[in-house]
Amino acid sequence: SDYNLDCMPPHGYIHVLSLTDNIGEFRNAVNKQKISGNIDTPEGGFDAMLQAAVCQSHIGWRKEAKRLLLVMTDQTSHLALDSKLAGIVIPHD
Repeated sequence: SDYNLDCMPPHGYIHVLSLTDNIGEFRNAVNKQKISGNIDTPEGGFDAMLQAAVCQSHIGWRKEAKRLLLVMTDQTSHLALDSKLAGIVIPHD
């Protein structure tokens, strides 16, 4: 790359902040984020949605809450099994 970027290493999912109504805490968490070197960006977003949906205690969903996750992107998804390129060969449980 021609850019000098301080990137995070590739990863599947990193929990940063549970749901909160503290705007300052949210703003600080967003400002601390770095771009990552992931090569499978569209699927990375879907993986984050899956983690947010199933990791109730980490995310902080209320028991009675309806869960709505919205992803907006201009990238297309890849075909199944492309994750083998990253060495991810075990499907989600």
